[in-house]
Amino acid sequence: DPPPEVTSVSPTHGPASGGTSVTISGTAFVDGASATFGGSLATGLTVVNSTTITCTTPAHAAGAVDVVVTNPDSQSDTLASGYTYDPPPEVTSVSPTHGPASGGTSVTISGTAFVAGASVTFGGSAATGVSVDSATQIRCTTPAHAAGAVDVVVTNPDAQSDTLVGGYTYDAPPEVT
Repeated sequence: DPPPEVTSVSPTHGPASGGTSVTISGTAFVDGASATFGGSLATGLTVVNSTTITCTTPAHAAGAVDVVVTNPDSQSDTLASGYTYDPPPEVTSVSPTHGPASGGTSVTISGTAFVAGASVTFGGSAATGVSVDSATQIRCTTPAHAAGAVDVVVTNPDAQSDTLVGGYTYDAPPEVT
């Protein structure tokens, strides 16, 4: 039998948490073949036919990894850096750090690995006007919330998220006595 040949993986990237359904294309795939991503075994693998394998990515650290298909006869092929694990976002700061309980404060969130389409919550309530300016900066407007410190959560479209615990404080309104 000829050895397998891996020509492409689609999609080409996904979250480091794994769980992405992918299609591996190539030639000479045989029933019983296995696939690894960065050395970790894919799950739910189906050899659809000699040119198509479907499977689910395992979890892996962020970065590009080799995709290897091995037929039952131990012949294999490697697509070098054929799949990239995307890093989760990391929230490092919020500026300003506080504002009125009525919301409406324009804030800048700094961090890493922010992706266009990310969402932001303050104490579980969605921020409005979210603009991902770059991989390291998001601008948005705070929602209304009861007074006190709240967690700020950024969630990328691939569902990976990060929380800055107590990252923003809603100021109590003045009280007239």
